[in-house]
Amino acid sequence: MKFILIVLDGAGDLGKQTPLSLAKKPNMDSLAEKGKCGLLDIGYGKTVNSDFGYLNILGCYSKEDYPGRGYIEALGVGLKPGPKDICIRGNFATLASDGNILDRRAGRDETGLEYFCEVLDGMEIDGVRFTVRKSAGHRIVIVLQGKNLSDKIVPNDPLKTGVPLPQVGVRESKAKFTASVLNKFSSSIHKTLSKEPENKKRKLPANIILIRNIGKKKDVESFYNRFKLKACCIAGIPIAKGVARFLGMDVIGVEGANGMPNTNLGGKFEAVKGALKKYDFVFLHINGTDILSHDARPMEKKEFIEKTDREIGKLKVSKDVVFIITCDHRTASAPGFRGYRHTPDPVPLLISGNGIKPNSVNKFDENSCRYGLKLEENELIPYVLDLIRNLSRNQATGK
Repeated sequence: MKFILIVLDGAGDLGKQTPLSLAKKPNMDSLAEKGKCGLLDIGYGKTVNSDFGYLNILGCYSKEDYPGRGYIEALGVGLKPGPKDICIRGNFATLASDGNILDRRAGRDETGLEYFCEVLDGMEIDGVRFTVRKSAGHRIVIVLQGKNLSDKIVPNDPLKTGVPLPQVGVRESKAKFTASVLNKFSSSIHKTLSKEPENKKRKLPANIILIRNIGKKKDVESFYNRFKLKACCIAGIPIAKGVARFLGMDVIGVEGANGMPNTNLGGKFEAVKGALKKYDFVFLHINGTDILSHDARPMEKKEFIEKTDREIGKLKVSKDVVFIITCDHRTASAPGFRGYRHTPDPVPLLISGNGIKPNSVNKFDENSCRYGLKLEENELIPYVLDLIRNLSRNQATGK
């Protein structure tokens, strides 16, 4: 038995006419007509973060298992932090001459960012060594190594522009040293990057780093031990790769897979074909839908969904392969939307293949899936495996 899990990051949307419902996607809809569709409630509270969503989709990982996004992002860029290291996920950002934050993402411009990370990497302050790596887009990963470090700090990202850069704060008194070191590091970053000639090539200088998410190493039962499925991940962005590595999955690299709308989509699906020869379970993550949502480009999001559907149509696999297609969250792509674009609404879900009996839903979109099955947080993989076991049992007994 083989499984392909396709996570279309942020593909679900809001409203009656969504990019997913407007898209011409004959292959997804054919799978929907032949299989079971419904909604999956991932169980977000007020915060909607993709890494928690992936863990939930992949089955039975609780909030107690969560190591923090900083740690997962560090795994995603290929680092292997130790149990006492502090991991941070941050943004390159722009600090204006008046001392206020001008842009929290430095214009989403990646010019020079790899070089800036090399400049900052290896810096030492008060006995603490900083390992710095570029992550996806404007994002950055920082790992602190030293004595007396604590993850009980308060990030300095104010989540808005036009305000001064805050100091890193503390949740517990034992974190004062860590906060002090980070504030010194932040000051040093600004002095160093403000002098870099590479910043003159940019529309907006990348001259500060906003500290956003903290993490620390935590061990968790592997995906294989939990479900007895040999699994791999094919993804372009570090956070999806990091989740896979956290769960003990192999990560398969694809040239040109960058997590953007211009990603090597065909190469990723070719990699799926190859992976099915070696693995029982392939986690294919596609991020272009999320990027286009955040950029408020719903019609281009629709076109990207159609492009993905064409690649699914080219994926000729045996009848015993089970397709699972879903999203990690919904994302409001309408240009007039104000606020954080991720939403906690249940996401559309499709399960098809290997003789799975269909339900009444014959289209894969948010509104059609309302009339199908309803799954709660952490139920997806156990539900699919039970479905297949029961199907096999019934076939064996002639029912």
